[in-house]
Amino acid sequence: LFRNYTKTVEENGVRALDNDTVEFNLSFASGAFMKFLALDYAKVLPKHLLEQDIDLNLAENIIANSSGSGPFMLTEYQRGNSYSVIKNSNYFKEGRPFFESIDHFIIVDTGTLTAQFKGGQLEMMNGGFSNLGPIEYLQLDADTKGSSNGHITAHELPGTFNVLLMVNLKKEPFDDIRVRKAIYLALDRQQINDLLQDNTAAVPCPMMNMGYSFEECATWPGLRPKDTPGGQADIAEAKRLMAEAGYPDGFSASYDARQVSNYPDVCTVVKQQLANVLGITGDIQTHESAAGYALFGTARAVDATGDWELACQGEGMTVLDADGLLGGVYLKGATRNYTDWETPFIREKFEAQKVEQDPDRRREILKEIEDYLVFTDLDDLSNGYVENPSTTLYWGKYFWLVHEDIRGFNVPQTVQYGFKHEDLWLDR
Repeated sequence: LFRNYTKTVEENGVRALDNDTVEFNLSFASGAFMKFLALDYAKVLPKHLLEQDIDLNLAENIIANSSGSGPFMLTEYQRGNSYSVIKNSNYFKEGRPFFESIDHFIIVDTGTLTAQFKGGQLEMMNGGFSNLGPIEYLQLDADTKGSSNGHITAHELPGTFNVLLMVNLKKEPFDDIRVRKAIYLALDRQQINDLLQDNTAAVPCPMMNMGYSFEECATWPGLRPKDTPGGQADIAEAKRLMAEAGYPDGFSASYDARQVSNYPDVCTVVKQQLANVLGITGDIQTHESAAGYALFGTARAVDATGDWELACQGEGMTVLDADGLLGGVYLKGATRNYTDWETPFIREKFEAQKVEQDPDRRREILKEIEDYLVFTDLDDLSNGYVENPSTTLYWGKYFWLVHEDIRGFNVPQTVQYGFKHEDLWLDR
């Protein structure tokens, strides 16, 4: 959190003033820092447990050690099924939380999820993310108006869902940039939006309208409609690149997706498109959420190539700032940069934009990053796409289902806020 913004520890960049106060001394003015600090992921961890090498990523360790400083304490966890929390009597905010306990159920089947809401078995989603599609959210909202079990409102969050085709560039043939460029150019984003997002998704600009506008991005190679002369030129160039790389008839590859959201469906559409255009075939493997993350992480180590090739995975924006976007996908150690790809150019431009106080100048730096990551020259496909570890497929919307009797709920800016549930109460 603080390494990108504060002075070094030796310069008192971060120091404990007393048992309840931490001081951060920033090395430059940053609007993003406070946004990051407000994330629910910003925690103070128990030193005495860390010193015992207790893994607090494991639910059983959290329960066994009664660990937690948030509004609720974990009391039960059944992997893939449910978990339960109770009110933290030692929570530092007096009077919070209002609920004595909350039971959370992990439901991946969309039919079951919808039926449970309609039947009054569920009060709300615990975050703005599920396996439902936009039309399914809105239909559930419409179907429950006037229901005896109460209205379930589909609260729309901004379109900050960066859905990616992750490419393992440590593996052959994906270490060949010509293959990666061909994949980028061959994909039909309009069809993907139609089939997977009911035409509600935004154009997949890498910098999400913070550099070039969505309107500008829509005209770019790879993103422009395939039924236009430009789109046909993209397909022709993709085939040429594959032939030049030695794969005129394509090849077989593996696809992996977590059984979360619509990721398996994303892989299905992508696989079909790449098979039709480039002859890239292969099987799709799906994984339980944690197992999928573990699989992707096998490519993280410097000397590792990883156990996957192509993967469909999203990155929910942490904060509405370019720092969050770049830090989530394009920097070494980024959440969705499992091969730890980074180039000196990207690092240099990241450092430049994060300290730039002039909004117009910052936008120009972000445009330079997009010129580097993708094709932005409408007439010359030899320009742009210098390097890129992923292919953005679309910027999707999030929806958060909440029963009308739940009070204290406010729609967050991004899907990474609102998990504490400390201000919620039931008016019933």
